[in-house]
Amino acid sequence: MDTDKIQGFIVYHFEKAIVVIVMLMSGYLAYSGLSKPIITEEQDPDQLTQRATQVRQAVDEDHTEAIVNNEKEPREPEFDIAKEQAKFNKEIEVSPYLISVMNPEIETKQKQRRSDPVLSKPTGVRTQGVIATIASRSTDGLYAVADLDPADELEVVEVKQKRSRKEDRRAAMMSEMGGGMAEDMEMQMEMQMEMQMEMMGGPGASEGADGSGPVRKLDPESNLGVTAKTTESLANGQDEPPVPSIGLFIAGSAVIPHKELIDAYQKAFSYSEGYDPKKRDLPLYIAYEVQRADVTTKSVDQLTDADWMVRDSNNTTIWNAARYWSGFAPEVVPDDYRVPGVTMWIPPIVLDPYQSIATHPLIPMKTKRDLLAEQAELEEEAALATAGPAKESDFEIDIKGGNSRAFGRGGMYEMDMDMDMGMDEDMQMEMQGAYSMGMRGSASAMQGKPAEEDPVDYKLLRFYDFAYIHGKKYQVGGRTVFMDPNAPKPNRKYVYRIRYAVNDPNFPQLPELQPKGKTLDTDAYSRYVTLSADAEQTQKRNFKRWSEWSDPSQPSSLPSFDQASFGSVKPNKPRMVQVGAKQVALESDPPTAEVVAESFDAKLGVFVPTLIEATEGTVLAKKVDSADVVDPITLEIKKTGEKIIQSSATVIDVEGGAPMTIAEDDETIVEPGLFLLMDGEGNLKVRDSVEEQRRYRIKSFAKERGL
Repeated sequence: MDTDKIQGFIVYHFEKAIVVIVMLMSGYLAYSGLSKPIITEEQDPDQLTQRATQVRQAVDEDHTEAIVNNEKEPREPEFDIAKEQAKFNKEIEVSPYLISVMNPEIETKQKQRRSDPVLSKPTGVRTQGVIATIASRSTDGLYAVADLDPADELEVVEVKQKRSRKEDRRAAMMSEMGGGMAEDMEMQMEMQMEMQMEMMGGPGASEGADGSGPVRKLDPESNLGVTAKTTESLANGQDEPPVPSIGLFIAGSAVIPHKELIDAYQKAFSYSEGYDPKKRDLPLYIAYEVQRADVTTKSVDQLTDADWMVRDSNNTTIWNAARYWSGFAPEVVPDDYRVPGVTMWIPPIVLDPYQSIATHPLIPMKTKRDLLAEQAELEEEAALATAGPAKESDFEIDIKGGNSRAFGRGGMYEMDMDMDMGMDEDMQMEMQGAYSMGMRGSASAMQGKPAEEDPVDYKLLRFYDFAYIHGKKYQVGGRTVFMDPNAPKPNRKYVYRIRYAVNDPNFPQLPELQPKGKTLDTDAYSRYVTLSADAEQTQKRNFKRWSEWSDPSQPSSLPSFDQASFGSVKPNKPRMVQVGAKQVALESDPPTAEVVAESFDAKLGVFVPTLIEATEGTVLAKKVDSADVVDPITLEIKKTGEKIIQSSATVIDVEGGAPMTIAEDDETIVEPGLFLLMDGEGNLKVRDSVEEQRRYRIKSFAKERGL
């Protein structure tokens, strides 16, 4: 056949062929469908619904008894504790872990050239926004809170407490004695209590300066911050009384991998000529530097070097402390983990706790010595528990040829002793001291020994980025302060990075400690030549050797000017109803709780609090005729007059308050309160009334109210 005719036939009749194929397939599908059985004839929908209901009811039923009392398949643990414990008692073969012992004499002879140690970058950078009252220096000691009138006495709330069984028995005895006698005894007790209260002048009260009456004061133990004290001016030596001022800043902390640095220094210098860890060849931290970048409209990955600006250093914090801070907050971190000039002081925050900005999760709150003592005590207890009670056969004393050997449960030790005892007590003490040192000598006197034989893992870094009124003058304690235009601003998000500097061991600050050029390796010598040439030109030694920048922190921002403290949820006994096999708690009213809402007043320099009855949907804002505030300096309680507690924080949900079934007739113990809060920045936070109990009681003057 002609190829062209075949191609033409296919082109002109292709669509018809497709239509025929589709028709054949449709017919086949219709025929297949007609041959299938009708589903409604085989499966009744009503029966299917009934079966599903039965299955759901069977699932909801309590099967505990059937499972526990199943004799055919009893539930027994398959885990054999004794068998698994035996695995831990099996000795481990040590040969694969043995390493050859280094010969110190060979290593000492083969001197190494000094290299530049690797400075590990800081890690674990944490930041948080802080707003608090700070004690600032002043020239006159005048501030707004001191001019307020003393607060009025609080009304004591009468709380009816449920009597215990012991009190019930006492009441029964009183009733047997006669109602009149019982009433007389109660009246006498009340009169004694009133007389004691009159003699004491009421809780937290003292006489006013004008003798007009008692003045309420906050209990010093309720001051969770610093006790403000007068400081001395560094410029002229005059006294500078403390005054309250706003402390609005972003606080940060990080850690230096100190142990890694010790290892790096030992690797770089310990077998080099002139090794001197006592004066030069140990990490000597002398400075730090903090940079900040704005990530409100960009991600961290999009940042360039131009986005970073210096916001803090050791010199900046020293300047703030010397000019503005009225002292410092007491230190809470042990000395082992702090470095002067790098672990900066804590601002003098008054009234509120400051521990969260002063600590770091990687820094222990106990000294290295305490931690080692606890570990040794635990190991000793474990050893005694494993060995069992001591026996006389466990010890043996062998005296022969002037040698005394004691073989005990802890092993064997040997010490030469003079059997003639021809030494006095002082000589014996010296010998014992030398022996306790192991005749090893100090670390700084032997080749290959580090400056610290058991260094801590980390050293703490602290830094601050303070915010003020941008680009304007600001009055602090009668003194005009010029504000920083680059200070952090509200509603902006920032990330921070930090680095530290050490005294360069190969180009130290003191020229007399400079190591010889022939002891340096190629890279260190090349850097030394460059630094020496610059020092000759500028007459200044560039002795600071900086680490790399840390990784950026998580974004943080300045906090809002409001905060809240939550009290316990009021008792609310729900009604229990039976729904199928389950009991469901029905609440007629949503739970409520007393909340102390506070708004920071920049003019007064303190938080202004008020009590709010809060439930689901409550906005923690309120206008009050007067509020009681604490004078941060004298701890006297003053009244402010009309104030508006401004806040957009909203309580989303409240849980708790239901009686706990610890005792059948006891309804005084209730579930702790949990609160879901949306703060002023739109962040959802969960708050716990148990954790906030102390702060809430202080802020609400609960003790004065008799609660």
